Amino acid sequence: MNQFVTNTKNVIRGKYHPEFLQNEVLADIFAHTAQTLPDKTALIEADKTLSYGELYQQALIMAQHLALKGVKPGHIVGLWLPRGIELLKAQLAICLSGAAWLPFDMDTPADRIAVCLEDAEAVGMITTDEWYEHLAEVPQTKWTNTELQKPLSESVSLAKTTPDQPAYIIYTSGSTGKPKGIVITQKNICHFLRSENSILGIQEQDKVYQGFSVAFDMS
Repeated sequence: MNQFVTNTKNVIRGKYHPEFLQNEVLADIFAHTAQTLPDKTALIEADKTLSYGELYQQALIMAQHLALKGVKPGHIVGLWLPRGIELLKAQLAICLSGAAWLPFDMDTPADRIAVCLEDAEAVGMITTDEWYEHLAEVPQTKWTNTELQKPLSESVSLAKTTPDQPAYIIYTSGSTGKPKGIVITQKNICHFLRSENSILGIQEQDKVYQGFSVAFDMS
């Protein structure tokens, strides 16, 4: 009977892997990779590429700009950019700042963006110079990815986040009339990534196509 109960639990919950549960945050995992494999290609978009070292340094500048604007761990920052390297760079910048990102798909209406930002009590959002004008009815502070990449005269210290603080928020479709936010903590996403990498067997030399919506967990 005990073996049956154990087998049933394994089917429902999966195997227990305590090694996947570590006291870590997403920014530290990426920083370690960037320092270990700085010249390894991290992102490919058409004929453009960024190494882990380049991506880390560029996102770090953006994160420092965010810190200068008052963004800190526990804050929520909206993210509305076209798919591509710039989107993922901005996502990493929010992560490095200690804040959590709130992503929106390209075709998300401005009124929905405003509702979600207000509900999440976001301190601001990142978009492009071209899309900025479409957010006139969004009252939250808006920054462009261009302004966040301007050179800094000196380095800015970034506050550390903790495993229990939010990493990102995903909003439902709003079928009940109002979108509902689901908070994913740093601990949640780190555990998920380690589990997924183990199950899929992803290796250093592999390339992974990113075709999911930015507002979906698998992205």
